[in-house]
Amino acid sequence: MNPNWDIGDVFREAWQLTSGYKATIWGALLIYIGISIAVSLPFEFIGKDSLIMILISQIVIGLVTYPLYAGITLLGIKRSVGAATNAFMVFDYYAKIIPIFLLYVSMVVLMLIGFVLLIIPGIYLAVAYSMAIPLLVEKNMGIWEALETSRKTIHKCWFRMFGLYVVIMVLIILALLPLGIGLIWAVPLVNVVMGVVYRNLFSVGQNV
Repeated sequence: MNPNWDIGDVFREAWQLTSGYKATIWGALLIYIGISIAVSLPFEFIGKDSLIMILISQIVIGLVTYPLYAGITLLGIKRSVGAATNAFMVFDYYAKIIPIFLLYVSMVVLMLIGFVLLIIPGIYLAVAYSMAIPLLVEKNMGIWEALETSRKTIHKCWFRMFGLYVVIMVLIILALLPLGIGLIWAVPLVNVVMGVVYRNLFSVGQNV
């Protein structure tokens, strides 16, 4: 565990690791986008004005897409330790579909409470809980254990983590400017950056 990681060093390492990885992550993202559209589309024609149908649609979409999101996150972590990766690994975590969904809901509820009470606690939790999903999947943690492990670990380097997200946001904005062409490089870079940070914070072996 290394809470003293450097943002510049993380980006430099991640940039090197994106070589030969772009097709994998973009393939995974296309799978995610395609499935998200396929699941969301029917709800555009069924009870759009019904609050119950809106709630059901969000639950169904979440159950289908959150494990894919976890898979994309884990791809970056795998890449950070030199483990084999392929786009279809996004399907690997459907066995944890219920814990992943409940974890995400718990995160959102806690962050919303933080934002309602005062904006700063909400921002704090949004950053502090950002590694909870990969912890649940990669370390086989329970929901609360993953949330608290993420929070307690990131608390030690919270401002550095917040700074990292600011840099990522600026990078994505700049990548969007030239007709979005820069995203070809920016998206894989950000994915691996988060993988490298996770590896530095929580220690990961090549058998991830």
